[in-house]
Amino acid sequence: MEEIDVAETLKAMSAKIDELSDALTEKRGKVSEAINVGKIKAEEAVKCRPLACLGGAFVGGLALGYLMSRPRKG
Repeated sequence: MEEIDVAETLKAMSAKIDELSDALTEKRGKVSEAINVGKIKAEEAVKCRPLACLGGAFVGGLALGYLMSRPRKG
């Protein structure tokens, strides 16, 4: 009796794992597609105005470096 219950439980769990795995694979595809679209847009923006992007990255790097070098309080 217990062996049948365990077998049914394992079968149900296996089916649920397969279902969740398929859903995760589908979401990964959508996320990957969105990342590629964003990457293409960013590359196009840099091609249009490379000096502006370089200047923005430089200023952002200076600000981040300043914030990270400050001593912590408390």
